[in-house]
Amino acid sequence: MKMIGFHNCDYISNEIGAAFWKDYLGDLHRPLELHIPCRDPVDLFLSMCNYRHVEFTCKSDFKEEVSKCVFAGNRFNMKLLTQSNIDLKCFESPSRLGDYFAYMGERLQKKEVPDEYVHRDSNIARNKTKECLLKQGIEYKQKLVEYIMSSNSAFFEYFQFCKECLKSDDDLLH
Repeated sequence: MKMIGFHNCDYISNEIGAAFWKDYLGDLHRPLELHIPCRDPVDLFLSMCNYRHVEFTCKSDFKEEVSKCVFAGNRFNMKLLTQSNIDLKCFESPSRLGDYFAYMGERLQKKEVPDEYVHRDSNIARNKTKECLLKQGIEYKQKLVEYIMSSNSAFFEYFQFCKECLKSDDDLLH
């Protein structure tokens, strides 16, 4: 896609670093609206563990396990995403994903798809019954989230953005 370009696209779904949006679409001469799915910190953390095939065991000293799960990538970076033509919007995910699809379905042009859609899993389904963190008390979860945010500035920026956005007119499903 990078060779063809994205300039004629009405909608792009791409879970990739923030630099992508600035580098490939930051110089468009039309507005770009980025829709940020805002997730619960514990749910996002467990999803990252699952993606990396790490079983989080809820040890009292969880720092080593956290480092195995948390991506060091830069998928959210306010500095890179603050461009004159980029507007950031948000929605609560995954609980409101169906609402988001309905919201977008009303706004996008229907296009002929020349081939049948083939779903490609990028992650195995989580077994939430085996996730000890979901059974932990609020104090343990808060301690974990505080550690993740203090040790990873991208996480802090992401959750700060979501906290503010979900209370504003930039919440797409508000």
